[in-house]
Amino acid sequence: MSLKIAIVGAGGVGGYLAAKLTQNNHDVTLVARDENLEFIKENGLKVIEYKKDDFTVYPYTVDFLDSDIYDIIFIATKSCDYKSACKSIENAIDKNTLIIPLSDGIGVTTSLKSYLPPCVIGDGLIHIISELQSTGIVQRKSFTFYLQIACSVENINLKILEQLLNHCELRTMTTKSLRYERWKKYLFTSTMSMLTTYFDKPIGYIFKEQLELMVDILLEIQKVANAKNVDITNKDIEKVVNQASHVEYETKTAMQVEFENKSKSEFDLLIGYVVREANTFNISVPQMEKIYNVLKEKVFS
Repeated sequence: MSLKIAIVGAGGVGGYLAAKLTQNNHDVTLVARDENLEFIKENGLKVIEYKKDDFTVYPYTVDFLDSDIYDIIFIATKSCDYKSACKSIENAIDKNTLIIPLSDGIGVTTSLKSYLPPCVIGDGLIHIISELQSTGIVQRKSFTFYLQIACSVENINLKILEQLLNHCELRTMTTKSLRYERWKKYLFTSTMSMLTTYFDKPIGYIFKEQLELMVDILLEIQKVANAKNVDITNKDIEKVVNQASHVEYETKTAMQVEFENKSKSEFDLLIGYVVREANTFNISVPQMEKIYNVLKEKVFS
């Protein structure tokens, strides 16, 4: 059984997924916009692989989906772009369409619900270091790739999708819930996004020069997670520190680049959420509050 799959967003995540599916002769529709849309239509989508051969493919690329109903739609945009992303796919959704958001942060599925017609909203976490190097060119920066997809209700297409993605050498696992896993990833993403943006330095600098502060912030996030009955442990924190030690020194986070370019970012989702939840539970998070307030001034200045 073949699946009708669309991917919204042609950046480092969405572009890479679309390219790998196309490379392996699976039909996929890529929803892109502006210069990315025109460039990919004319020149293809190039992937600079990590220690493997580069390749260029020509996925079917549009700026919105027509009235053909899709089985699976990945949302690979920033959460601040959810409204326009959902507008671009609303005609291609019915009650059985499975929507899989790939944004980092907590509460992304709740954010999507207000923008979509009746459908099945799952959850997705992708572990990959990649970026849109320039228009129509995606660069993968490490061997790391692991996609986790969750759906709380039975969906006949989910296992088919899992097999299809694994066939494309995209390591994928399906489950019923990603709550704990989402918080584990949030530990790394929120902390690194916050610190690289605050210091305007790459991840290598944070690990080498700001390790104590990094651990302090990880412990603050842990306190909030535990208050919400998510069992983030000291072992999870140790894993984040170890992960940071293996990232190439000059690697920047997406939020750091967004601040540099003065473009929209997931600042509130990645930092503001925990600060607000800490206040709700009367938990002290002094390091996060300090950095949040400094960066908030930059966002609104």
